[in-house]
Amino acid sequence: MKRIVFGGAFNPPTIAHYEIINYLLDKFPDYELLVMPTNSFYNKNGLAPFNSRIEMLEIMKKRIDNDRLIISDLENRDERFMGTYNTLKELKHPLFVIGADSLNTLSKWIKGPELIKENTFIVFPRPGYDINEILNRKDYEEYKKNFMILDDFPEYDISSTQYRNGLEEVVFSEINDYIKKNKLYV
Repeated sequence: MKRIVFGGAFNPPTIAHYEIINYLLDKFPDYELLVMPTNSFYNKNGLAPFNSRIEMLEIMKKRIDNDRLIISDLENRDERFMGTYNTLKELKHPLFVIGADSLNTLSKWIKGPELIKENTFIVFPRPGYDINEILNRKDYEEYKKNFMILDDFPEYDISSTQYRNGLEEVVFSEINDYIKKNKLYV
């Protein structure tokens, strides 16, 4: 089966992540969807432990009845952060999901130019980012065909950062309960 990889910190997984997952499962019925949190070795302040982020994604998965949805621990199997390029190469170049905010910096990621050249991306809109303007920049221009823009998906102004800053309603109550029980983000 063909694959889509939805990677990210999922720190914590939000209602917007849930909506993206449902959208992808509906729009791409012939694809398996791997939701893949970045490993704990990724250099990001305030990153909850990997296993906690996996458990929160599993809680979210219970709301989605679909066998094609897989919560993957692939990126945590290595002792260091190898980068998205290496992960996608290992998975034989599946479609990769990014938001317009990530698209804005994609060329600066580990092996960014190769990542852009060798992969196909599904790009979701984000408030404050003009996808076409980003793709017209020199580092993307030659590879515009590698980007599928999902114009029919709404721009959600929801982020994990909002939760960590005290806005609890951006996550499901079960995830909020898990966070409080395990004293994450305190």
